[in-house]
Amino acid sequence: MTHDHREREWTRVAVVGSANLDLVAHTPRRPAPGETVLGTGYSEHPGGKGLNQAAAAATVTTTSFVGRRGSDDAGRVLEAELVRRGVDTSQFLAVAGPSGHALITVTPDGENSITVLPEANHLLLPDDVTRALDVLVPRVVLTQQEIPLAATGAAARWARTHGVRLMLNASPSAALPEEILAAADPLVVNLTEAHFLTATHTPSDAARILAKQCVSVVITLGSDGSLVVENGRTTHLPAPRLTAVDTTGAGDMFAGVTAARLARGAGLVEAAHHATQAAAQAIQTPRSSR
Repeated sequence: MTHDHREREWTRVAVVGSANLDLVAHTPRRPAPGETVLGTGYSEHPGGKGLNQAAAAATVTTTSFVGRRGSDDAGRVLEAELVRRGVDTSQFLAVAGPSGHALITVTPDGENSITVLPEANHLLLPDDVTRALDVLVPRVVLTQQEIPLAATGAAARWARTHGVRLMLNASPSAALPEEILAAADPLVVNLTEAHFLTATHTPSDAARILAKQCVSVVITLGSDGSLVVENGRTTHLPAPRLTAVDTTGAGDMFAGVTAARLARGAGLVEAAHHATQAAAQAIQTPRSSR
C-alpha cells in the first residue's frame, strides 16, 4: 500500500501514446503529385504525438509515458529522449522489430506535412495499457490516435472506472466510438479534425456538436487561438501575434501543457490559456533548438 501511495503522488499525468523517430526534410515548397523537389536541409528528431505531449507535460508536472518502442537504435534514441526530458519510462517497453517513424516536410512558411509509420506503436495492447495505468495511478490520462483504437479505448475505460480525467487528442482523424467520446474531458481537436468528426467547417458549430458528445471540448484554431467549451459555456482564447518558424509539434505542446495544468488543479480555460502561450513560444523556435 505504501508503494501505491508513492506512485499516486509521483505520477500526475500518464501519456498513453506513440513515439516515433522524425525524419525532417526542409523544402522550398511541397511537391505536387508526381513531382520531385530538391530539399534544403535534413534532420532527425525524437517525436510522435505521445512522446511530444509527454515531454511538454513534463515541463509542468510529473509525467509518465505508456507505449512501445522497437528493439532498434531508433527505439533507444526515443527512450533516451524521454529520460532527458524528465519523463518516467518504466512503462515504455521494447518489442521486437522497428520503432515508429514519421516523414515530415517543412516549408519556409513554417507549415508541415507528415506521414506516420506506426510500427512498434501498433503493438501496444489494451491489457498493456490497463496494467501500466494500474501501476502509475495518474491524476490525468492523456491519449491520442497514433496507437491502436483498442489501446485508446482501454485508456478511456481505465479513466472512467477510476474516476480519473481523460484528455483525448483525437489526432490523426479517425472514427471514434461513442463511449470514448463520452469520456473525453476534454476532447482536443484542430479544425481539420473537428470537421472530420462533425462535417462542418464552422468552428462554433463544430464545438456545439462535439459538446453534446463529450464532457468538454477544445478546438485549436492555429493563429486564431482556440475555443473552449465547458458546462455549456464557450470561451475564445486568442493566440499571440507572432511569426512562426516551425509549427511541427505545436498541437502536442498545447495538449501536453493543458493536461499538466489540469493535473495540477487548474480549470480548463486557465489550462488552455497557459498551453496557448507555451505553443506560441515553441513555434518561434526551430525544431532542432527546442
